[in-house]
Amino acid sequence: MSNYTHQTAPTQFVEANSIRFAYRRFGKTGGVPLVFSQHYIGTMDYWDPDGDGWLGSRPGGDLVRHNAGVSSSSGEVPTTFERMGS
Repeated sequence: MSNYTHQTAPTQFVEANSIRFAYRRFGKTGGVPLVFSQHYIGTMDYWDPDGDGWLGSRPGGDLVRHNAGVSSSSGEVPTTFERMGS
């Protein structure tokens, strides 16, 4: 289990559909994490530092991420919830 805080969690990247998504993982690895997404142009920093008390407490850990086209993620910001989900 990681003991990262919002100040120490490394920003990592994963690519899907030719988009490079930035994310930070908190808590246990190896399980299925709960993924926290922000509104259209919000950043994963919105969850910090308030998340330090509960991010990572789930059995599979937690992920916070930048949406496509936001901050350090590539691509274009989706204009609908349907596009955000795909």
